[in-house]
Amino acid sequence: MKKLLMLPILLLTVLSAQAQNPYLPLWEHLPDGEPRVFEDPDQPGKYRAYIIGSHDVNYTAYCGPDIRMWSAPVEDLTKWRDEGPIFSWYIDGQWDTMFAPDLVEVKDKATGKKTYYLYPHSRGWQRVPMVCKSDRPNGPFTPINLTEDGRRCLSGSLIDFDPSVFIETITNKKDPDYAKGFRAYVFYGFQHSTACELDQNSMYSKREGTETIDPFIPAVSADGRLLDKPGSEYKALYKGQDPKDFNFFEASSIRQVGNKYVMVFSGYSGKEYGLGNTNSALRYAYGDSPLGPWRSGGVLVDSRGVVLNEDGSKLITTNAGHNTHGSLQEINGQWYVFYHRPPRGFGYARQAMVAPVKITWDKKPVAKGGVVKITGYDPYAKNNEWTAAATDGNTYTGAEVTSEGFQIFGLPPYQYYSAGYACFMTGNDWMQDNHDIWNNSMDLAGITNKGIVGFKYFGFGGLATATKGLPAFAGIQKGDKAMLNLNLTTGGHGAFKIHVMLDDPWKGKEIATFNIPADAPKAAMMYQTAVPEVEGLTGKHAIYLVADGPEVKAPERPRWGAPRGPQRPQGLFDLHGIGFSKAGEKFEAPVVPQVTITVDGQPLVIPQNPVFFTNLNGYAECNRYQVHGKVSDNSRIVATSNAPGVKFEISKVVEGRATIKATYNGLTKVFLIN
Repeated sequence: MKKLLMLPILLLTVLSAQAQNPYLPLWEHLPDGEPRVFEDPDQPGKYRAYIIGSHDVNYTAYCGPDIRMWSAPVEDLTKWRDEGPIFSWYIDGQWDTMFAPDLVEVKDKATGKKTYYLYPHSRGWQRVPMVCKSDRPNGPFTPINLTEDGRRCLSGSLIDFDPSVFIETITNKKDPDYAKGFRAYVFYGFQHSTACELDQNSMYSKREGTETIDPFIPAVSADGRLLDKPGSEYKALYKGQDPKDFNFFEASSIRQVGNKYVMVFSGYSGKEYGLGNTNSALRYAYGDSPLGPWRSGGVLVDSRGVVLNEDGSKLITTNAGHNTHGSLQEINGQWYVFYHRPPRGFGYARQAMVAPVKITWDKKPVAKGGVVKITGYDPYAKNNEWTAAATDGNTYTGAEVTSEGFQIFGLPPYQYYSAGYACFMTGNDWMQDNHDIWNNSMDLAGITNKGIVGFKYFGFGGLATATKGLPAFAGIQKGDKAMLNLNLTTGGHGAFKIHVMLDDPWKGKEIATFNIPADAPKAAMMYQTAVPEVEGLTGKHAIYLVADGPEVKAPERPRWGAPRGPQRPQGLFDLHGIGFSKAGEKFEAPVVPQVTITVDGQPLVIPQNPVFFTNLNGYAECNRYQVHGKVSDNSRIVATSNAPGVKFEISKVVEGRATIKATYNGLTKVFLIN
């Protein structure tokens, strides 16, 4: 085995190819994502995939002050662009917190003009039903149902928790809404589901003469109890359909699939396939109209990463759970489920995830036995279906949690990947969140003896031509003299090994072993070894790292005075990244530029974490750092970086305060001195 020092490399190549899971930069925390495809307002005839979500920038509570949007051209899903905070609301000296949103497009039948309605789910007092509109999908958005003082919603505004809106296009000339061209429906609720038809003219109030369906989808507790009022009549279910089959928790969303409709929602799942129940899962129902009646479809995705155990007898989870929210979207003929994950179960730094699904439906109406079936999708599997079936009779049919994201043919192997793209972990506390906008990475910290880390999947067979919005990429050919590289820091607890397993962490083929000596430097190092077994493989394959070394006792945390927030665990090693290279070629991890600030020759201490959002500061970006130091009007402030390309702007000192702006690859950090 050959050991290499970590060498610097610019981040540009990493940031410009972003399609793995999570598919947004690892410093971005966009939960509750609602996917849409709209025409690019700046390139008529071209389309973009949009993700519209809330924004975890608080760190001690859910979400932030803005509705966040990213987008990518459908022809290249590796190029995600930050559209910024598309909406926020400031009133009475503070900023509203925004929860899970939705965004829909309405097209005027006479003029063809498109209007976009945003449902931002403000948590401001009497502003939860707020609705906004814009001429562009990325805003700016203007509220349309607030009083003149901006403090409360107008009478008739009824939309509540986690709103979802569905626009039904009307093409039947005999339909009474044909002249209007569409009908609109809204769905909402937390542990209670409500739905109704919207007034097409207001887009925020119930349509006159229509009925509010309440309860809509039956809400069930984790232990299987119906939460709706005793005696509730479920008008939106088919007769004979057990209300306890739905398990609604929150996060309504609806899509049309063929001649049917699919309702997606966060719902308790797990017990039906032998695991504990979690609302960190999405479920689905299907029907013949947007208001039902519905039949339960089952689980859509369990973000805990359900797989088979060592002997295949049971199903297990490989990720931490907390909650999730998302929906379905078809892009380039491929259906995907969008959801979010909570690193190590921490719910205030959630990340946008995606997985391909296979959707089949028949032309028969649901009322006459028609069915919508959704399973995990794998382009290399039989019938393109991925499922996990244990010998005890339990089967998980939802989407697979992988490292791939949109790279459904496997990750291009000749590239560096952060440990944050791991999708299989036997330690729920290993994954460390990151808010540094110059650092597109996340560590797995404190990996212990017998710990397993998995990456599913690497596309060793390559992709010959651009497909489904993915550029072609080279696989690993015979004669490449392929090398596997691990970027890690030892924990200083003695010598250990890392066994590299192909396809299965227990029964797969061991293709390499890393022997890490006891005297290895306790610093980030690149370790490298030959892996000829991956040369010439077709399709895609999983790589698992299995730790083998002494037991490491976790330090006891003090009961009082402990640091706030999650703590970094200790173990045999911290994993920073992984990737393949050809023998003799450099393989270097990205270097994160570090900033040094001195005042009159004295260095200032720059905190590791940025200033997070509060309702008073309204910060929608985690890019401000509070720095303290003695500064006078005549002080000489100097800012430098260890990386080329960092540009600085230093303000004048005013009343002992100064601001330094540092920009790298178009991303700016702001250092607030005093």
